[in-house]
Amino acid sequence: MFSKTDEEIIEVLKPVVKGIALLVGNRCEVVLHSFKDMEHSIVAIENGHITGRKVGSSLTDSGLEIIEDIVRKGKSIVGPYRGIAPNGKPLRSVTVPVRNKKGRLIGALCMNFEIGAFINFYDILSTFLDFPEEKLLTEDVAKSSSFSIDELMKQIFKEVLLSTGAKGDLPPHERNRLIVKELYRRKFFQIKDAVDLVANKLGISRFTIYNYIRELRYEEKNGR
Repeated sequence: MFSKTDEEIIEVLKPVVKGIALLVGNRCEVVLHSFKDMEHSIVAIENGHITGRKVGSSLTDSGLEIIEDIVRKGKSIVGPYRGIAPNGKPLRSVTVPVRNKKGRLIGALCMNFEIGAFINFYDILSTFLDFPEEKLLTEDVAKSSSFSIDELMKQIFKEVLLSTGAKGDLPPHERNRLIVKELYRRKFFQIKDAVDLVANKLGISRFTIYNYIRELRYEEKNGR
């Protein structure tokens, strides 16, 4: 039987589901199960598009096996382990059992992250560089953040440069436009000072890059 305290524990964890999803992004499904009703155990879920589940759905067969393993071995965490979504996408998953004060298993918090090669790393990167609300950073944190982002920007540019070079000999203006196009597709120019970095690396003006970006936006808008 579920006690009032058990229900309160589950209720407290619901915002945690949303918080994890906001931090990690839409490639990570976060699910909270309550074992009060095993047939409809999901009481909170974010990014349910990954497995096609929603609030009111039940545990999967693999989920039931994991819960049995938790009960049998008294585990406090399971994973990371490899899973497969219904559409065949590979997942990297972790399950954290939820217990009450008496140690009784009353639920589970599960996280399933897509790890397929089809995932654009830069989509994930944009999640970590996007802040809906402006944040105040201490001087030390700001310096360390700027350093890491600067290094990452250089690495991204290097990868795009190499991939463009693999296309063979191209006229300089065509090659530069392809580089800007690929960086634009990866949302690179949403990062502060990205235009300056690219202009310096390619030896062209900021004005030229902005022209390329305007052309790309026009093509995007008109479905070209």
